[in-house]
Amino acid sequence: MDKATKKTLRFQQICAAIAFLIIFILLIQTKDFVTAALSKMDRFEVRLEEIKEVSNHQKTYQLFKNEEYYGDVDINFYGLMDENENTDYWYCHLIESARSLAFSVILGAMMIVVIIIVMSASKGTPFTHRNANRIRLIGALQFALAIVPGLVKFLMTFFRFEYVSTPLTLNGFFMFVVGFAIMVIAQVFDYGVKLQEDVDSIA
Repeated sequence: MDKATKKTLRFQQICAAIAFLIIFILLIQTKDFVTAALSKMDRFEVRLEEIKEVSNHQKTYQLFKNEEYYGDVDINFYGLMDENENTDYWYCHLIESARSLAFSVILGAMMIVVIIIVMSASKGTPFTHRNANRIRLIGALQFALAIVPGLVKFLMTFFRFEYVSTPLTLNGFFMFVVGFAIMVIAQVFDYGVKLQEDVDSIA
C-alpha cells in the first residue's frame, strides 16, 4: 500500500469516526428525550432565582427538577396555562426536549451527508451527479431545520395549552436563505458535472 493510499484510508477512517460520534451524540439526546417523557411523576418547579455568577443581584427564572437545578427557562413559555388555568412545567420541558431533538437529528443528518461527500471526494473527483444530489439533500434538510423544530413546538403546545404563539424570527429567515443558497450551489454543481462529462466525451 503506497503512501497516498494510506493517507486516503486514514482520512476516511477519521470521517467514519466523526460520523459515529455524531450518531452517538444523537442517541444520547434521544435517551434524554425518553427520560424527559418518563419523568412526568417527578416534581418540576420554576423559581425566580438570583444568578450566582454575577454580583449585581440579577435574577432569572430557573427550572428545578426534584429540587435540583435543571436550567434557565423562558417564563413566557413555561407560564402558559391550559383550559383549567394550570401550568404544566413537565410538559413544557418535554416540548423543549422534543424541539431540541428534532433540531439535532436534522443537523446531524446534514453533517453526515457532508461527511459522505468529503469521503467520496477523497476517492476521486467530487464532481458527480450523486454528490450534486447530496448537496440538494443538504439544502432540503436546511429547509427542514428552519421549519420542523418550530413546528414540533407549535403542535405540542397547541394540543395542551390555550395560547399558542408562533413569532417569526430573523434566525429562521436566515435558515431559509441558507437553504436556498445551498440549492443554487447544487444546481451549479450539477451543471458543472454535465460540462465535465461533455469535455470528457470530446476528449
